[in-house]
Amino acid sequence: MLTWPEETIYEGIAAVAADEPERTAVVFEGEEWCYGDLLADSRSLAHGLADLGVGSGDIVAVWLGNRPEWIVCQLAASYLGAAMVAVNTRYRTHELEYILADSSASVLVTERSLLGRQYHEMLADAVPATAESTPETFESATYPDLEAVVSLEPDETVPATRDYEAVLAVGRDRREIEPASDPRTPAAIFYTSGTTSDPKGCLQSSRSLLNHAANVADHLEMTASDIGVATLPFCGIWGYNTLFSHLATGATLVTQTHFDPGETIRLLDEHDGTVLTGLGVMFERMLEHESFSRPRVETVESGVVGFVSKGFDDALFDRIEETFGFPVVQPYGLSEANSQIFVGDPDDPLERRKRVGGPPIHPAIDSKIVDPESHEQRPPGEEGELALRGYLVAESYLDKPEATAEAFDDAGWFYTGDLCRKDADGYVYYRSRLDDALRTRGFLVAPPEIQAAVEDHPAVDACEVVGASHPRHGEVPVAFVVADGDISEADLESFLDDRVADYKVPAAFEFVDAFPTTAGPNGEKVQKTALRDRVANRF
Repeated sequence: MLTWPEETIYEGIAAVAADEPERTAVVFEGEEWCYGDLLADSRSLAHGLADLGVGSGDIVAVWLGNRPEWIVCQLAASYLGAAMVAVNTRYRTHELEYILADSSASVLVTERSLLGRQYHEMLADAVPATAESTPETFESATYPDLEAVVSLEPDETVPATRDYEAVLAVGRDRREIEPASDPRTPAAIFYTSGTTSDPKGCLQSSRSLLNHAANVADHLEMTASDIGVATLPFCGIWGYNTLFSHLATGATLVTQTHFDPGETIRLLDEHDGTVLTGLGVMFERMLEHESFSRPRVETVESGVVGFVSKGFDDALFDRIEETFGFPVVQPYGLSEANSQIFVGDPDDPLERRKRVGGPPIHPAIDSKIVDPESHEQRPPGEEGELALRGYLVAESYLDKPEATAEAFDDAGWFYTGDLCRKDADGYVYYRSRLDDALRTRGFLVAPPEIQAAVEDHPAVDACEVVGASHPRHGEVPVAFVVADGDISEADLESFLDDRVADYKVPAAFEFVDAFPTTAGPNGEKVQKTALRDRVANRF
């Protein structure tokens, strides 16, 4: 039975806040935001966005770091029956252009910069009208659905942006719009690269996101007395689920715009944090930080650790568990069906917890292992493609009917493209991707997406990208390039710098005359295995 089968995200958090609206929900840069504050600001922002033309079925893109305003944007979108596009904070101009075009967002909410990434400069390049008009005259020929851009820090470089505080003030204390009430309409859209060159938007409903967050909290035995410290970006499904696991329980989340090992240690120490979830490399950086000491993190009681960016490290697993003092469990999840679907049981023996996955966190999650070609179910213990069904699965990909038909069937099953195994106890363990997608720094990256960006350079004739093992990042992209002119590795790095996220920039470039190929029934195919072998020991 689901906790909130008929509530939207806004309605669910409002229900949590009803008894104790003054309970602290979020702590950010020393300031406390109570549940009542979040809800009041979300209602105000909803009315302000409505004045900009946002309504039920519309899309609001949010390009912010981890901060209370990000949460307010999601609650406001839910209030209106709109969906929020969670824009990756590492994105650059090329990727922002794609998201705005593919999502048909009505409004973009952003900030001036984050971690040296100049969002306003990229915005002016992607949407020239923001630098050439006023808020009243703004109109984008490239993105006709984009009606307004809102910034936390408007400045003269993009005069068409509206001040976030001003939009909030317009809607302050207004209540003429009733909150939306359909939990099955899209509430958030998460873009995933998958294995094609075009990222796909996964349409997740309130019913999926809100209930899964509550179920994750139940699995981890979280209560309203818990205090978590955020490390993962809210724009990703894992960070999103972690955020709302706290809010759905009435707990407190101490956040920072981005992960910093020293700051995370300080926040855990200062606020007596009890829950800490993140990547294994994040825990490693905390352990190696000069300010780390066991007494500063001794209040941590639970958390989830993913080794997706660096690959599983047995010694690091043991070190985290021994030093932080809580039983480490590993998650399995993906944007199409939420994060932390199968998570290790803290009471399980070490051998089980050292695998990626575990029992389903809720009985309403259906899973089966099938033959990747025929989709015939395989018996317990055999490996195959994981298929999922239940409340947590996305309805479809945004405006991509062919991709939707390939991944989702009429019976409600979603075929993940992941090689997994399910044992006799119903535990599901992840093995690898079925295709050649690679994971770097915790992100799943499609090589064709990088290849297309490299091939945009006028001196590049063709490009193939493969993954190579890396001691810190687990896997990194390496590009093989057939040049059509004079070009260097530095030239390509500079060319890609403002076009793709930093983790997508190849760690190395190999210039070749041609790619190794093999004849196939449908023509010649590039021998990716041969390319991988060439760079297997590069790092």
